[in-house]
Amino acid sequence: MQIYLFGAGASAAEGAPATQGFFARAWTLLGPRFDERTAAVWHFLTEIFGHPVTGPDSFEFIPAVDEVISLVDWSLHANQGLGRRFDPPRLYLVRRDLEHLLCATLDAALARREDDQPGPHSRFAADLARHFAPDQVTLISLNYDTLLDDALTGAGWAPDYGLQATASGPLLAKLHGSLNWVQCPACSYIAVTRCPATCAQCGNANLHGLIISPTLIKSYRGAHLDHIWELALARLRQADRIVFVGYSLPQADIAIYHLLQRSMLVAPAGRLRPAVHVINHTASHSSPAARAMKEDAVTSRFRRLFGPRVTFDFSGFHGQV
Repeated sequence: MQIYLFGAGASAAEGAPATQGFFARAWTLLGPRFDERTAAVWHFLTEIFGHPVTGPDSFEFIPAVDEVISLVDWSLHANQGLGRRFDPPRLYLVRRDLEHLLCATLDAALARREDDQPGPHSRFAADLARHFAPDQVTLISLNYDTLLDDALTGAGWAPDYGLQATASGPLLAKLHGSLNWVQCPACSYIAVTRCPATCAQCGNANLHGLIISPTLIKSYRGAHLDHIWELALARLRQADRIVFVGYSLPQADIAIYHLLQRSMLVAPAGRLRPAVHVINHTASHSSPAARAMKEDAVTSRFRRLFGPRVTFDFSGFHGQV
């Protein structure tokens, strides 16, 4: 079984905004006329951090988006407000507005891609379809954009999300949800659509998007996401080869570390450990010493988990299979 695990670096190769500098990129992409929910985020940041948000340069003294969401999540977890103006009920609204900002910014960034030439995801999917049958491949994604989904469809493979319906293509386990999924809060049904309508199972019209936002306090509760994680575990147990694309195994991502470690501990008796290959990218504007330090840190994290035979490609994601 060939396993490909996609992280944020894969999407960044096609112009998706990175966590660092996200707010400034959001302002540039969505401004200068913001919708009500985006404007509410700028107001929240101004009130909480004391620096007026008036343009992309305003975010120099404001924490990154994952730190802000983590701060809100911890406040909600502790049932405590942030100052006098943001009690927990209001913070729930802020949390939803932050998620809206994430989705709107990602959509805007990817809509600006140049479509004259196939991007890395399209080249990857086309090459994958030429070399493997769908049942020989499993794709695990930590991204909620649809770059990989669309590329698979373009290659003639309808991705199987592991939800209610089955498809002819390979399993695409999106562990953090997806921009093209909506969930019914009444019955937990998940539909694959970008246009929320009524729930096909219970008729509820109040459907919500399903993504796990970048935060240090991630919650993966829910029967359908639990099922997708278990499907990923089952496939990882059968892996002959695992390729990490744009993922650096950060120390804070304990859920993924646990998933990978668990898959090796419960692998079938006598099965050899999978071959592991890592495709990553080190920012070209960094100094040679800084690049070497970052690459050494990534190398060390993967080899502590998988052993010394992990191979690395730090040239970035170009569509390599």
